[in-house]
Amino acid sequence: EDLRQDERVMQLFGLVNALLASTDDGARLDLGIQRYSVVPLSTNSGLIEWVPRCDTLHTLVRAYRTSRSVLLNVEHRLMLHFAPDLESLTLLQRMEAFQHVLSHTEGMDLARVLWVKAPSSEEWLQRRSPLS
Repeated sequence: EDLRQDERVMQLFGLVNALLASTDDGARLDLGIQRYSVVPLSTNSGLIEWVPRCDTLHTLVRAYRTSRSVLLNVEHRLMLHFAPDLESLTLLQRMEAFQHVLSHTEGMDLARVLWVKAPSSEEWLQRRSPLS
């Protein structure tokens, strides 16, 4: 992925944070978007700041699936079963394969992980609300 886009998004978030801080409500509620450093080195490499005390989405989903004896790469396996020659397919054919896999999986692992990891339903709702 081209990290120059991430760098631009972080700059946009900085502008949004400045605008939020300039309003009375924004300052009072301490509204703001967590930013991290991004240093693109080329179109396909760069450095991204490690965000402390955070789990990756992959780590969360892996732990959830492992605890329920679900294959971590079940979607990838379904994709290869449906389209073994995936790399040689056109974009439209890949989209069809992807839609096939989506229709055969729930796609709720991350939502369930966040529910299970929340200490209470109130805490879950408080964490979820800014995302909706």
